[in-house]
Amino acid sequence: MAKAKKPKRSGGRPQPPKAEPTTHQLRQEYYRLRAEREAMAELGLDLADREPPKGDASWWADTRDALDRLEIVHAVWRFAGLTGGAPEPEDWDTQHGWPSETEVLQVFKSWDEMLEQSGIGDAVFGELTRKLLDAHAAVAEREAAHEAARKRLEAEQRKLPELRRLAESARAKREEADGRARETAAQRDALERERDALTARVEELGRELAAARASHAAGAPVHDDLTHEVERLSGERDAAAAARDAAHAEIDRLRAAAEQDRRTIVELTRTLALVDVEDEAAAAEVVHAEDEPPGTVLEAVERAAAEARHLRFAPRAFETAAESPFRRPGLVLRTLRALDEMAERFAAGDMGKSLVQAASEHGITQYKQDVAETTRKRYEDEYTFTWEGRKLWVGPHVGLGSGSGAGFVARIYLHVADGSDDGVPRGIYVGVVGRHLPDTTT
Repeated sequence: MAKAKKPKRSGGRPQPPKAEPTTHQLRQEYYRLRAEREAMAELGLDLADREPPKGDASWWADTRDALDRLEIVHAVWRFAGLTGGAPEPEDWDTQHGWPSETEVLQVFKSWDEMLEQSGIGDAVFGELTRKLLDAHAAVAEREAAHEAARKRLEAEQRKLPELRRLAESARAKREEADGRARETAAQRDALERERDALTARVEELGRELAAARASHAAGAPVHDDLTHEVERLSGERDAAAAARDAAHAEIDRLRAAAEQDRRTIVELTRTLALVDVEDEAAAAEVVHAEDEPPGTVLEAVERAAAEARHLRFAPRAFETAAESPFRRPGLVLRTLRALDEMAERFAAGDMGKSLVQAASEHGITQYKQDVAETTRKRYEDEYTFTWEGRKLWVGPHVGLGSGSGAGFVARIYLHVADGSDDGVPRGIYVGVVGRHLPDTTT
């Protein structure tokens, strides 16, 4: 609302009060005014006969209302600029220079109408404030998630010494079991050789005994020593066969224990790798303590191929690996070793589940079953490789790393043969290692 302006103070030094007019000055002013009225009357402009002028009260009321509205709208925008939001009736305190709710209702029909006419609802800083608050909430949520992840990692890191000890203990048990299995296998082989020798001797003595009995029938005497020798050797042969069967049972038991130890080591290895997957040297030490982490993807493929017992590597796997700038070759080596273990189960037919589920059990979480058929047709040369003169397709693949760019992500593309194709034995073949092959999204 318009407020009465205060009189301005005169600047500079104080002004002296004006002197009162003298009687002579007042008389002269009276005669001057009377002469003017007489002159006006001669011109027919006698003001004494006219009605006094009147002002337009409605015009002045509209002006006052306009000024009041302008003052209130200005207060709305000023409040929003200071606080970032539209005011509510309880926000305005007259003691702090804001209009009262009563004054607003005198000018506008309601508080909401006052806000609507002010246009404050369309102000851009209101939207900016909301976006800022949303962004602040998102940042706080991410910080909380990061803090929870940090505490979880710290808790896992505290378990590392015990996990490493368990892994080493399981590895030592497996090596001991492997040693016992080798010794038992050697004993079994020796027993089998002894059994074969005894069998041959028994057969030879049997022939001699038959010849002796034939001679006896012709009248020649039969030697009892020969009969006893045949019986003794037959008993030794039976004992050797029993020892051989016991050795087989012991080997089976040791193999079962070694397989259990292997699975324990795999589980402990996967647990350790999850604690800090970025630590290439530590992860490599957990999986294969006797190894140094590979320096390149090609070195990782070469080492995996040299160690593999069931996983097969095509020549193109080495060619693509040599061109890969992937910065985590240790992850490539660990994944190929896990694929070799999975290939052993697949080759034996002992799956009982999908390859995706089996891969997850071996710590491979980014295993994809296949690629789109349209992708293979469009990029046929990229998705094929040659194996012993035959062209094979790749489709199943494993994703490695995270982020963007060939330095941070890589792929291992596979061919899974079920044995139905002539000349292609059942198994898993590594066709491409390295860059992400083109598809319909690239």
